Amino acid sequence: MKQYSVVKIVSLNKAFVHTDQSFGSRTPQVGDIGTIVEVYDGAYDIECCDENGITLWLELFEPSDGKLELLYI
Repeated sequence: MKQYSVVKIVSLNKAFVHTDQSFGSRTPQVGDIGTIVEVYDGAYDIECCDENGITLWLELFEPSDGKLELLYI
């Protein structure tokens, strides 16, 4: 997977917590579709937006956080 790839969350192994420091209005959920906005060594910043382009969540995903399905490169 690379920057701007579109992915779907198939499963989560981590309970993400929404805090005052979180970006967006909620945490990731199984079935959400997001875009990889940055690629790090083995991790990804993924953003999920609603139909109006408003960010629902932006989170750093480590490989152990869950399973992602690549939808578009």
